[in-house]
Amino acid sequence: MFRNRTNACRLFFLVGLTALVSAAFGVGSDAQTRPAKSNSPIATARAEIGRGNLESAERLLWEALSSNPNDESALTLLGLVRGKQRRNAEAEALFRRAIQLNPKALDARKNLASALVSQDKDTEAADQYREALVLAPQDVHLKMELARLYMGQRKCSEALPLIAAIPATGLPSEIIPLKAACLTDLGHSSEAAALIDQTQILNRLNRALSRNPNSVHTMLAISKVYAAQNKHEQSMTMLQRARAVDPDSLPVLRALIVESMEAKQRRLALLFAGELQEKSAENLDDKYLVSAVMLQDKKYDIASQLLEDYVAKRPEDSKAALGLGIAYLAEGKYVDARKWLEQSLQLDPSLLEANYELGMLARKEGKTSEGIQRFASVLERQPDNSRALLGIGTLYLEEDQFDTFIDALRYETLQEGIDRSVPMPPNRRRSINLRSCLPEWERPMPHSNTWRTFANSSRLETTN
Repeated sequence: MFRNRTNACRLFFLVGLTALVSAAFGVGSDAQTRPAKSNSPIATARAEIGRGNLESAERLLWEALSSNPNDESALTLLGLVRGKQRRNAEAEALFRRAIQLNPKALDARKNLASALVSQDKDTEAADQYREALVLAPQDVHLKMELARLYMGQRKCSEALPLIAAIPATGLPSEIIPLKAACLTDLGHSSEAAALIDQTQILNRLNRALSRNPNSVHTMLAISKVYAAQNKHEQSMTMLQRARAVDPDSLPVLRALIVESMEAKQRRLALLFAGELQEKSAENLDDKYLVSAVMLQDKKYDIASQLLEDYVAKRPEDSKAALGLGIAYLAEGKYVDARKWLEQSLQLDPSLLEANYELGMLARKEGKTSEGIQRFASVLERQPDNSRALLGIGTLYLEEDQFDTFIDALRYETLQEGIDRSVPMPPNRRRSINLRSCLPEWERPMPHSNTWRTFANSSRLETTN
């Protein structure tokens, strides 16, 4: 929900930061689908890649392919060369061709996933990692790479099982802050703190930073640990240091947006969001992140434009549909608001926030019965939800059902110091200044928790 989850942005963000996703193609994932003789062109090309002699390797591979265009190993290795040359679209095509020839080509799938990540095609990359895990279910590296993608897609409940069996001491340094952030987001703050303490990750990262003071990746990881510890000012300081080293780093910019909001520095967040919009106008995940800031800052027209583009390409994203519905509701576009709020519930029936917003919409449309039903559905699962209590109480008050109104506000904290266990006299009931609270309530986006839930839905990639 946009407003009710309070720890979501600790994802590095949540969103955290999906730290250090490897976009480059490492030699360790070179094709091994067919053993090659030590003096064969394929074996020689593999050795040349290992030595960094890409031109020599490419020449050998083209020779092999000229005699056999369907040589799976040659296609995979040539894709590896293209990846190292940052010609990722060509690499993708070569890996796909190898997989077409042999659907069980594990190394081609691994490298295809990496090529897709490098092109911001995370959904497709996750599909390839899952296929690879079917072929190699015990591959720890594959599990960690898929977990990174899930964390970036704010699917912590799917990411954690993948790495749960890996001992904390066996986790790479860049994974530990992500796991801690996911644990925090899912309400396991004590486990997150224990993980940070057990692995002494902050000490390890600080030692690494002392060895290489200009490592942006290390600074990002440290900022993530601070974020998981709810030390957002310290996280901001580390990110500003990283930005001084690499002013053009998009991962640093994304993290700065999240931490600025967490540190309640909304003007900075808006400034950084504008910069991200200029530098990464076509990236869908960045559109999402910027729209979260715009929603929080009540720039609903900009938010709705960004989210329209986003949901057109990712119609399965329930929180994006919810955000678009909220933006339309704030703009007074009630038909469109209802369409997208109901769509978000269809995609994810557990979204209580969608029911709350539909209750707001029903009240604006004069549909008191529907409004009461919507707020009641929230209170069934969250009996102490103050906004839903105030919403249903307001509707009861408008219907002159004062006794029901008082019951609905039993756990509400509109007036501190009132003992709700003591019955109120009728004249006191009528004196409650509920109307003074309506301007705050009627805002579709309260200040504190909206950002956290929506920003949790943003992918905060930290690759450069």
